[in-house]
Amino acid sequence: MKVSNKQAEAIPSRMNLSEFGNAMKQLDLSSVPEHKHSQAIMDHLMGIMADSITDREKAQEIHISRLLRRKQK
Repeated sequence: MKVSNKQAEAIPSRMNLSEFGNAMKQLDLSSVPEHKHSQAIMDHLMGIMADSITDREKAQEIHISRLLRRKQK
């Protein structure tokens, strides 16, 4: 069995947990159809992640993944 330390594998961010919570609260789902809520939440989360992490290469990967995910659905 492999034991992994999730905190050690985490990508450093400029945002703390409180700021992350406030950023997630800014999402307004009132104009999004109910069946697309999970997609909108995931897109918002990926945007916050890409904007807040300090590793620019990983941020670019997340941004590209976000665009590809939008294109598929």
